[in-house]
Amino acid sequence: MTVDYDVKPVLKWAGGKRQLVPDIREFYKNLSPNKYVEPFFGGGAVYFDILNTLGLEHKEKAIINDVNQDLIDMCKNIKSSPKELIYLCNALEKDYKKYDYYYIREKFNGVDGEKNKIDRYEGIERSAALIVINRTCFNGLYRVNSKGLFNVPKGSYKNPTIIDEENLYKLSNLLPKTENIRCQEFDEIQDIEKGDLVYFDPPYHPLNETSSFTSYSGAFGREEQIRLRDYFQELNQKGVHVILSNSSAPFIKEIYSENRIQEVFCGRSINSKSDKRGKIPEYLVLGDTI
Repeated sequence: MTVDYDVKPVLKWAGGKRQLVPDIREFYKNLSPNKYVEPFFGGGAVYFDILNTLGLEHKEKAIINDVNQDLIDMCKNIKSSPKELIYLCNALEKDYKKYDYYYIREKFNGVDGEKNKIDRYEGIERSAALIVINRTCFNGLYRVNSKGLFNVPKGSYKNPTIIDEENLYKLSNLLPKTENIRCQEFDEIQDIEKGDLVYFDPPYHPLNETSSFTSYSGAFGREEQIRLRDYFQELNQKGVHVILSNSSAPFIKEIYSENRIQEVFCGRSINSKSDKRGKIPEYLVLGDTI
């Protein structure tokens, strides 16, 4: 059974996999996993394609996870309260037009332009604010500074589309149950078993020292990449179907030298320099059962 849908991510997300889905699909389209697990959910393009390719029934056991608490809270609110979330997005869109982008951003951060603490959005209203600032900020980046404050400037949009109501209701139907929408470290997910399918899409290792930006509140450096490699190998040896995306940095090729690596090409749309938005090579690391 396949899903008759054409959903779009609610958020623009750096490293989103919509363009690479056809390449990644080649490695799971013939699998029959017990359940699907995605420890770095981000925009969720692969998850939604899993449902479309392998069947809607996989949402019942699926686990989606991310360390970004705001992202996970938004997903839970999309699942449980789509109507209220749409209402609040529409209300905040009016504030955006009346007071400007930076008004919404400051209340999202709880800090005004003079660095004074102010009441910040909480609960489902915070999820709505995340959607508004993501759809109206520069290049649709999610980026925070060392203090965890969202610091992307305003984008140049004449009439941005904040919320696609029909799409959000579709997403609400397709997301897994709320208890399986989690905010943990990638290696803290305990209920992964032999025969499950796990797709890792971590923060990419930089191709050079200046090619990365902070999209997560914590750095994901060499130690974290090695920790992820060790977890990948642990699951691989356990008989879990594992697939991992990363940059084509020599360091990644080195630490996954024991595994099969497939090179794929992706055009990156989130880049501050338009002349650098061409196709660049990336790696798909494949486990033994893929």
